[in-house]
Amino acid sequence: MKNKIQTIVYDFFVNSSDFNGIPLRNISQKLNIEYEASIDLIKELVIEDIVSIQSSTNPHIIGFQHYPIESQLTILEEAKKIKEVIHSFGDFKISSENTEFPICLYPSKIFLSKNRTLAEFGNACYTQQLALGEPHLKPIFFEIEVLDRYSNDPRFDFKFEDYSGRISCRYDENEKPIVRDEDDIFLKTFGLGFDDNGNRLAVVYLRYLKDLTTEHQIYWKSREKSGHCKMLEEYHQNTIQGNWSSSYSIFSGFIGEQKCINDLTELIFSKALFRKTFEEENRPKEFTFFFTPTLKNYNDFILLLDKMISENINKDFFEGKVELFEYKELGNGLVEKQSKGTLQIFEEWLTSVFNVEGDGSISELFKPLKKIRRERQNPAHRISENQYDLKFTDKQKQIISDAYSVFRNLRNIFHQHPKAKSFEIPNWLENGKIKTF
Repeated sequence: MKNKIQTIVYDFFVNSSDFNGIPLRNISQKLNIEYEASIDLIKELVIEDIVSIQSSTNPHIIGFQHYPIESQLTILEEAKKIKEVIHSFGDFKISSENTEFPICLYPSKIFLSKNRTLAEFGNACYTQQLALGEPHLKPIFFEIEVLDRYSNDPRFDFKFEDYSGRISCRYDENEKPIVRDEDDIFLKTFGLGFDDNGNRLAVVYLRYLKDLTTEHQIYWKSREKSGHCKMLEEYHQNTIQGNWSSSYSIFSGFIGEQKCINDLTELIFSKALFRKTFEEENRPKEFTFFFTPTLKNYNDFILLLDKMISENINKDFFEGKVELFEYKELGNGLVEKQSKGTLQIFEEWLTSVFNVEGDGSISELFKPLKKIRRERQNPAHRISENQYDLKFTDKQKQIISDAYSVFRNLRNIFHQHPKAKSFEIPNWLENGKIKTF
């Protein structure tokens, strides 16, 4: 009878579509034996490390771990008290267990390693791991550069929101993939992690890696990261605990502050300071941290940031408020009329209308924005060889942090205006956790 149970459990797992376990009560029903007696036989198979159990709200996959044998025996003994409940809906009947934590049976990892052949999975390394009983929600860590292959290729639909994302291939107007079969992939979710040195990593649960083609599984395997790695708390909260995170990225904070400034200036002066603002759903795809710390990626980010700031300032806002041109003497009585830069105009106007104690406070406020402008102009005037250096990650963190702080201070300045007394700052922006992931 034990051999029959062993075969039923093994065959169910091997033939299932998603490496699933067989419900506990199915054993007694299939063999036409008493439920309690089947549990005693299963306990013997657990002791022999032939069968393993899962007991949770979703025991139909091996979630996080295989329980110690003693824990399994305790759970099985308690399971003798579980009763079957039959629900009738007209001619239909549905069976369920009167427990919050039903039980499913699996072949043990040791039994699978000795008895299961993997030829059917070819070189799909992560599918093989699931076939050998590895937990579906086991986090696998990768060098963050693994994502560049997808983020830079327009044939892939790459979505990333600061600490989580997904990847799929794109389809044509006939709903056919525009990539070759080997690239027809879908990665439902990936997240952000870190190594011991604080370097960013990509993290994917094992069950989602099996949805990659064999070629892409091999590619991800080549970028796998060993050692002590940890998952970002917000990603764990969202994907495992099912909770909304109360943290926001500094990129979200920046566009939130910019929109707030625009709403305030529209309210106070009937004209918005910036020509365009962004919502989360339409913010530039590249407005996040870059995956590979290269000079090119850093320069591209600076270019985007400057477009969102200095090139985005609405000169019409300052008409009649401050002189938009300056005059440069060329000699021989000749004078050239030159347009002032948007940051210069903004600084001159704000200095003239906002009084602060001491000297130079407004000037200090604009220094980070001027730095971004200079950083953008440097690559524009010279040809530089691309470089890989971790320092670019730190430089990006610093420059977006400084820009966010400037915008937060500007928002506070405008909020002090008498006409802005009734304006409510969004709570997430005022009191939320703004983090540099």
